[in-house]
Amino acid sequence: MATLISFISLFLPLILIGILFFVFWIMMLVDSITRKYKNDSEKIVWVLVIIFLGFLGALVYYFVIYFNDKNKSLKWFWWTVLILFCVFIILLILLGSFYFSV
Repeated sequence: MATLISFISLFLPLILIGILFFVFWIMMLVDSITRKYKNDSEKIVWVLVIIFLGFLGALVYYFVIYFNDKNKSLKWFWWTVLILFCVFIILLILLGSFYFSV
């Protein structure tokens, strides 16, 4: 039982970071699909870049296109980060109390 708890506490931060990367990737993919471009080929190129390069493509799209748009905001992304961080802390407290009670 202790090995399961140590396994979960070891890989939980990696899982949460992976979830954050995935949420960011989805957010940039949706933005690239719904954004109005000057021509359709630019939209196709950005969607393909984000799909095939994954998180790196989403990061490039963020700094080249999304960051320069004054109408967009990443508030909900940071709220997601904050909520996942709080869930992580609660899980660590629960796992720690369960580990020390056994």
